[in-house]
Amino acid sequence: MPRGGDDIDNIDREKAWEILQHISDQYSIRILRATLHQALDAITLSNQLGIPIAVCYRRIRELEKLGLIKKEGKKLTNKGKWITLYKANLKNAEVKMEEGRIVIRLKFRWGREEEIEL
Repeated sequence: MPRGGDDIDNIDREKAWEILQHISDQYSIRILRATLHQALDAITLSNQLGIPIAVCYRRIRELEKLGLIKKEGKKLTNKGKWITLYKANLKNAEVKMEEGRIVIRLKFRWGREEEIEL
């Protein structure tokens, strides 16, 4: 498949297990869902989603490391501080058990798809 500039590295099995953990984590899912169509900052995500701010920052950092979310610019607060905006890279995720194998299918915003067997 064609690779875009926003592409993440090929996903190995260890990274796939981490992705599986995050797509089944209530906070990570809420963050990914909220940032799918609009870029948001951690404070807004924390307030809107009811996620403790420290947990929100930690999940964002983990999701970013996995390539599931990315920095999408900055905005200036009313207090004159620049804060980072984040947008989900992951568009769809599917986990299936097929003949004793666990298979994760991921679709990213720019059209790339990955299938990983665990």
